[in-house]
Amino acid sequence: MSATTERLQELTDRLLVRDAAAHADAIDALATEGDERVVPHLAELIVIDSIANDWDSFGFPAVLRDRDPPRYLDLPEVRWPGVRDALAALTEPDFDSDHAWVEWESWYSQQEIDPLPGFEDWKRRLYHSYLPPVGGLLDCEPRDFEIQDIRWGNCDRSFLAALNAPTFVPGDAVDAGAAGATEADTDAGDGDDAPERYLEDDHLVFGFEIQGTAYAVPRWVLFPHELLNAELDGVPVSLTYCTLCNAPILYDRRLPTGEGGDDGAAPGVRTFGNSGMLASGNKVMYDEETETLWDQHAGTPIGGPELAENPDLFLDQFAVTQTEWGDWKAQYPDTLALDIETGYGYDYAHYDGDIGFFEHYWNREEVVQPGVKRADGPLPEKASVYGLTGDSPDEVWVVPVDALSEREHGVVTGEVAGRRVVATLDATDDVAVYESPGSTVERVADADGVALVDDSGTRWDLHRNELRSTDGETRERIPGRHGLWFAFRTHYETVHVVE
Repeated sequence: MSATTERLQELTDRLLVRDAAAHADAIDALATEGDERVVPHLAELIVIDSIANDWDSFGFPAVLRDRDPPRYLDLPEVRWPGVRDALAALTEPDFDSDHAWVEWESWYSQQEIDPLPGFEDWKRRLYHSYLPPVGGLLDCEPRDFEIQDIRWGNCDRSFLAALNAPTFVPGDAVDAGAAGATEADTDAGDGDDAPERYLEDDHLVFGFEIQGTAYAVPRWVLFPHELLNAELDGVPVSLTYCTLCNAPILYDRRLPTGEGGDDGAAPGVRTFGNSGMLASGNKVMYDEETETLWDQHAGTPIGGPELAENPDLFLDQFAVTQTEWGDWKAQYPDTLALDIETGYGYDYAHYDGDIGFFEHYWNREEVVQPGVKRADGPLPEKASVYGLTGDSPDEVWVVPVDALSEREHGVVTGEVAGRRVVATLDATDDVAVYESPGSTVERVADADGVALVDDSGTRWDLHRNELRSTDGETRERIPGRHGLWFAFRTHYETVHVVE
């Protein structure tokens, strides 16, 4: 080991002591040494330093910015003076905007900088000391990710709280536009015990069906939770949402039969939460029962006990529709909807029509999600797609959403995991995929609803979970998952584009 390496390691170790003045001295010395191998250390620190010292601007979720930050971020030693200047001295860019830490994150995600020996241990020590709720989860074995690739998502399980056991009520009870609803009803409900009428027709909702009952969860209410755990009609489910990927996925919380039970014969049930970490721009979940880390987008364990015991495990899922409340209730008039009185004390109205800088992550190609390395591919990084998996969680087939709206016949056909499928826009104007009834299929929308017509002229009406022909034949719906292209590109070994 060279003297220079020893010196740099000594200085980076001083960044972990509980003394902001010592941090400043070490950072000045690192900048003077001029060795880029310390950039990964500084990239970690600038995020923590920026959020801890400007909570009012960068705290997440945003509805908590008017409250005190978590105590571990509010301590006087949680600051690294001069870290931005040191990064500018050691690298080519010199970001100095109000969101400089975000720009450094995007820049760093494109680099391939080998850190000092022992960096992974250093990073675990940093997280354990300065982000303890995150560090406790990161210290897992085995794991199938590199610790250097994990990014902190400026939150953790202590304050990005899952929405647990929410109440669902009849949709017309919370519908602001329901017949007979007055302005007073909308503001305060129809009585002391009545739920608030808060859902407008243009609000985007995540709609799904469990055991024949339809449910709707507004995106803006789920936003500060990013995850919902419930038992609906006896089925334990998690509606998980990665805000960076714009990816709502509804998982069955029961592990497949034979996995996770006390005797290996009965399914276990998991309660999911937000770890506060990101992997390739996608949220990392954990389960409370085993503290296993899970890939939100693939539904697979990536670190901890479940990975050790069931490395091939992946969660079953239900189809989720992204659509406007007006379209959802028109198709499912008996739907239940989330009661906005969740008990969490959040000002959900903060997100009604304003989801902040996530719009930039979704829509601006030049903005890169933390930890995502740019790559050329068949689709733009932020293209909205709908993905389907087969028997393996490592392979996925995606349908570009724009391809459906632009097709003359309104359908995309192809083969997915050995099955011929057809994708179309349903009556709510969202993607639905079914086992194809023919080699060529055309979409029709008329007074009788949305349907497909196969090459023999047979009409197949679209239902939530199946296509149904006029003579009673059916073709099942294949549940898929929404998201932006980069999330599929980075979280599956093999990705096929169906166009």
